[in-house]
Amino acid sequence: MASPYYKQHWIDIEPERHAAYDQILGYHPALEPIVRPLDLRPGLRVLDVGSGPGHTTMELARRVAPSGKVTGVDINGEFIARSSARAREANLPIDFVHSGFPPLPFPEASFDRVFCKNVLEYVDSAADTIAEMARVTAPGGIVVAADSDWELMVLETGAANRARNDRVLSASKAIAIKEPRIGRLLFGLFCEAGLSEVKVEILAGADTAGRSLPMLKASFARYAHDSGRITDSEVAEWLGSVDRAIKQGTYLFVLPQFVVRGVKK
Repeated sequence: MASPYYKQHWIDIEPERHAAYDQILGYHPALEPIVRPLDLRPGLRVLDVGSGPGHTTMELARRVAPSGKVTGVDINGEFIARSSARAREANLPIDFVHSGFPPLPFPEASFDRVFCKNVLEYVDSAADTIAEMARVTAPGGIVVAADSDWELMVLETGAANRARNDRVLSASKAIAIKEPRIGRLLFGLFCEAGLSEVKVEILAGADTAGRSLPMLKASFARYAHDSGRITDSEVAEWLGSVDRAIKQGTYLFVLPQFVVRGVKK
């Protein structure tokens, strides 16, 4: 593997995971509290850092159209190709750029808004990436990052499953997440990057209906397997216990999102 797992598993994505990510990373109204701090309006230049399958990027473009423009940048070439095709079909003002980061491949002060959602836990350096986000933002522009705090994650499927839940999730996080505490670190990193008026909001909705199941299946089950610390049979037993808890109405999943907003001086 050319890069650490936390990066490489976003470079090499097989077709079934692309299909899962279209579901997991789609835009829906529940994301409004994350997008709202950008204060979008027509005419703005917007950068989406780690644009993934591009569904949220397209929503940003709708809000700045017709006179504005959005740029998405991502490390996965297939994401870029798929996103570009969707943007053309929807006739939205978006350019997608295939690049790893940091650094970001743009001149300083290129954008009025810079957005980054659930990406900074995977980069080699969150501090350097946020510094780059600040660099490419024009004076008076807004930077918004939203990220999880994986050490605050809750998965409750019954007393008999707690030890196994802990083993599977711990094995998954050990290889797939570069900085599991990134959510709580964002405030300090924004300040260190020289951003002003830094504000923090924490979103922590409780999933009791199983909406998070596709993420557990597509991501955490795979990570646990790839870690080599958990057997395939135990992963299967874990997924079975999750399915049963959802059917029995005893499932609870919480993963707090820290939404941090700063202004470029």
